[in-house]
Amino acid sequence: MSSRSDPAFVAMIGRVFSLDALDQHAASVIGLSGDDRLVYVNSRWDSFAAANGGQPGIRATWDLGARYLDAVPACLQAFYVDLLTRARGERSWGRPLGHEYECSSGSLFRRFNMHVYALEDRALLIVNSLLVERPFSAGERPAMPPDAVEYMAGDGIVHQCSHCRRIRTVRDPLRWDWVPQWVDRSPAKTSHGLCEICLDYYYPAAA
Repeated sequence: MSSRSDPAFVAMIGRVFSLDALDQHAASVIGLSGDDRLVYVNSRWDSFAAANGGQPGIRATWDLGARYLDAVPACLQAFYVDLLTRARGERSWGRPLGHEYECSSGSLFRRFNMHVYALEDRALLIVNSLLVERPFSAGERPAMPPDAVEYMAGDGIVHQCSHCRRIRTVRDPLRWDWVPQWVDRSPAKTSHGLCEICLDYYYPAAA
């Protein structure tokens, strides 16, 4: 897959950074317009989504022109609005704001660092770099089978934490289980939010 970009963003980013370097970057990179709409995604953005079961859905529903904050759970809207606002306030390419988060696969624990850079006209460049990637240790996350009765609500929706990727149980909304088959390939009707542990650990001010 190749990168995609709005022509106006290409002209802007070319004055401060190499677009070719962004296109070939090992990290997932996106660009946002002044009104927080996607105006650039590099090839790694697409390939990471494809490797983790997110395509073709992400490209179909969250492509250029989509509003970035629409993909943010309601409980984190205020956090990300504040993060983007503060990044724009820096007004400097050399001083990005950072935030760490988890995005694991069915077999690998992964933690990323998000760096947000301010550009001209309130545009932003967001780089999601891999910090940690390792196999889960024995017993770290006991695997459960994909049981519809256990995890699917009456409307058929499965609730998955968008960070640790655990699945919320129906009988106990405070219990989230590790269902690796649904991490690698989410059910068609999956709602992404955050479990209480991830909310408290990665976003203590929002918890």
